Amino acid sequence: MVKFLKIRKGQVLPYRLLIYILICSSFFTVIGTSVQLYMEYRSDVSEIQKGMEQIEQSYVNTIAASLWDINIDHVKIQLEGALKLPGMRYLEVVEMSFGSVDPVASIGAAPDGKNVIERTYPLIHVVDGKSVEVGQLKAVAGLDNVFKRLRLRVFVVLLTQGVKTFLVALFILMIIHYMVTRHLQAMAEYAQEMDINNLDRELVLKRRGRHRKPDEIDKVAQAFNEMRLNLIRDIAERKKVEEALKESNMIVEKSPVVLFKWRNEEGWPVEVVSQNVSQIGLKAEDFLSGKLKYIDVIHPEDIEKVGKEMDYYIQSGTDHFLQKYRIIDPTGRVYWIEDSTVLVRDDNGEVTHYLGIASDATERVMAEDELGRLRNLLKNTIDSMPTVLVGVDEQIRINQWNKSAEEETHKTYDEVKGLYLLDVFPQLEGELDLIKQSVNELEVKEKNKVPFTHEGAVQYKNIKIYPLLESEDGRGAVVLIDDVTMKSRLEDMMIQTEKMMSVGGLAAGMAHEINNPLGAVLSGVQGTERRLSPSLKKNIEVASELGLDLNKVHQYMDQRGILGYLRGISDAGRRAARIVRNMLEFSRKSESSRTETDVKGILEKTLSLAENDYDLKKKYDFKTIEVRRDYEQGLPTVSITETEIEQVFLNIFKNAAQAMSDKDFGDELPNITLRTRKDGKFVRIEVEDNGPGMDEDVRKRVFEPFYTTKHVGLGTGLGLSVSYFIITRNHEGEFLVESEPGKGSKFIIRLPAVERLQESKS
Repeated sequence: MVKFLKIRKGQVLPYRLLIYILICSSFFTVIGTSVQLYMEYRSDVSEIQKGMEQIEQSYVNTIAASLWDINIDHVKIQLEGALKLPGMRYLEVVEMSFGSVDPVASIGAAPDGKNVIERTYPLIHVVDGKSVEVGQLKAVAGLDNVFKRLRLRVFVVLLTQGVKTFLVALFILMIIHYMVTRHLQAMAEYAQEMDINNLDRELVLKRRGRHRKPDEIDKVAQAFNEMRLNLIRDIAERKKVEEALKESNMIVEKSPVVLFKWRNEEGWPVEVVSQNVSQIGLKAEDFLSGKLKYIDVIHPEDIEKVGKEMDYYIQSGTDHFLQKYRIIDPTGRVYWIEDSTVLVRDDNGEVTHYLGIASDATERVMAEDELGRLRNLLKNTIDSMPTVLVGVDEQIRINQWNKSAEEETHKTYDEVKGLYLLDVFPQLEGELDLIKQSVNELEVKEKNKVPFTHEGAVQYKNIKIYPLLESEDGRGAVVLIDDVTMKSRLEDMMIQTEKMMSVGGLAAGMAHEINNPLGAVLSGVQGTERRLSPSLKKNIEVASELGLDLNKVHQYMDQRGILGYLRGISDAGRRAARIVRNMLEFSRKSESSRTETDVKGILEKTLSLAENDYDLKKKYDFKTIEVRRDYEQGLPTVSITETEIEQVFLNIFKNAAQAMSDKDFGDELPNITLRTRKDGKFVRIEVEDNGPGMDEDVRKRVFEPFYTTKHVGLGTGLGLSVSYFIITRNHEGEFLVESEPGKGSKFIIRLPAVERLQESKS
C-alpha cells in the first residue's frame, strides 16, 4: 500500500492522516454501535416488559380461577403458555389459602445472577362479589440472552465498522494523497531544492483537468510561483540595493564626507564612524574602541563654541543645523570641518544621539580667507585709487562704488546701489550714449576734459569706460572718472611757464643787449664828467691851449644844470644796471644751493623787482603802494636758497598788490608793512597789507593748488601753494596766514635761524 501510494520514508503526514482517520472513525463507530446496542437493549427489555403486562392482563385471572377450582393442570397449561413469552425463564404459582404459602406449580428454571426481571402478581378470584386472594404468580425473565445477542451484535458491528472504517480511511488517504499529499510533497521538494541559483524553475504540479476551476492547491502552487517571482524580483532589487549600498559605501569611503554618530554624553563618545575618517588624519578604530571621544579631536579653542551652539539648538528645538569648527589630528595638523548635524530624540523629546556629516573644508576655508584677503586687497586697491570708479550693469544701474566715488558724492555704496547712474552723476548725461555704446560694442571708450560743475566751481574730468564681458548678471561696464583739473591747470601753467621761460630768456637776452649800450652810456657820462672836471690837470692844460677857463665852463654847466643832467643820467644808468642784474639773477635756474642770507637784504631785493612789475592789463602799479618797513636789528641770518625765497616774497607782494587794486581806499593809501622779528630759534617775517582781506573759507584754502580768487586769466592758483611747499618742505619752516574781510591779510613766514641749524648739528 505504501509503495502503491508512493509514500516515501520519512513522510509523516500520510501516517498521521491515517491514524487520525482511524481514530475518528473508530470513535464515531463505537459511539454509533453503543447507541445502536442501547436501542436494541431497550427494545428487548421493552418486549420482556410487554410480556409481563400480557401475563398480568391475560393469564393472572385465568390462573386465579383455575387455582380457585384447584385445577392444577390447567394452571400448568397456562404457565406453559406464558413461558413462551419473550425472555420468560421461570414461572411459579403459590397458593395462599388457609394461611399457608406453598408453591402449587412452577415451570422453567430460575436464572442465577442479577440480570433478571422479576414480577409478582396477586391471584385474586371474585366470589359473590368479593375479591379473594387465592395465591401469587411469580414471573422471572432473564436478560442473559439479551446480553449474549448484544455481545454478538457488538462483535459483528465492530468488525464490519472496523473493516469499513479502515477501507474508508485508506480510500480517503488515497484521495488525500492524490489530491493533496503528493502535491504537498512536490511543493516540499520544490521548496527544499529552491535556492538562488535555480529560481528560474517553475513549480508545476502533475494534475489533470487543466481547464478546471483552480482549487486551493493550484492557488498554493500559484503562490509559490509568485513567491518565486517575488524572490527573483526582490533578489534583483536586493542586488541592486547591495550594489548601490556598496557603491554608496565606496562613494562615502572615497568621498570627502565623513559620517559620525555619537551619544549625547560627556565627551560625546562615538558609536559609528565611516572608515574614510582617515582622510582627516584620524582612525575609525580609535573612536569605536573608545580610545578617542569626539570632543578629544575638537580644537581646544572651539570646544566651548561648539558646546554652546549645540546647547542653543537643543533648547530652541532645532533638529538640523550646520557648524564650522576646527579639529586636530594626532600629528597636530589642524583641519577646518563643516558639520551638518541632526539631533536624535527619544519619545520624551530628550536628545540621545547626534548624527553628523562632516566634511573637510580646510582648503575652502583657506581659499575663502585668501579670497577674502584678495577681495579686501582689491577693495582697498580700488578704494585707494584717486580715480572715481563706478560699476554699472546693462541698464546703467550702479553695482560698484569705490571710496573716491563716495568722497566725490558724499554717498555710500548702500545708498547708491541699484540707482540709475544719472541720478547720482547727472553731469554724465552727455556721456550716456558713450557708456551704452561701450557696453554694446565691448570697446573701451574715453572722453577727456569733460567739464563738471561742483560746488560752483568748474572741474575737468577724464572719463574712461571699460566694458565687462558677459556674466551671469549680463553685461556691464566700469566707468573711471579722473579729476584732471589740476593736471589741466598744470598743463596751462606749463604752457604759461614755457611762455615765461621764453620771456625770461628773452628778458635775459634783452638785459645783455641793454647792458652794452647802457655800459656805453655810463662810460660816456663818466668820461664827460671826468673831462669837464677842473680837478684833472690834463683838462686844465687842454683848456689853456684852447684859451678857455675850465672853471668858468664848469660853472656855466653847473648853472645851466648840465652837470645835474649828467649826474641824473649816471644815476639812472646805475639803477637800470641794477635792475638788469636783478632780472638776470631771478631768471637764472635755481641750483638749490643754500647760503646764509640776511632776511632784510632778500626782502629789499625782492621789493626792487616788484616795483618794476607793472602791467596795464593787471591794473595795478606797485610804485603806488606805500611800503612800511619794521625791521628788527641784529637778526640772525637764515640758510636759504635765495631765488626760491625771492619767489615766495614776490608772490606775496604781487598777490597783495593785485588784491589791493580791487579795493576802494578813498582817502587812505594802499600799503604793505614788512616786519621781521626774532622768534625763538626762528626768524619771523610778516607781510601785512590793508587790502580787502579774506573770509574764513578762502583763508583755509589759500594754500591749495589751483585755488584762486582772481579773475580768469590773472592767476593759476599755484603761487601760494608752491610758496607753501618751498617754505615748509624745502626750508623746514612754517607758512601761516591771518585775515579778516575788510581788514587786510597778514602772511607769516618762520624760517629756522642759523643758530638752530648749528645746534642741531652739534
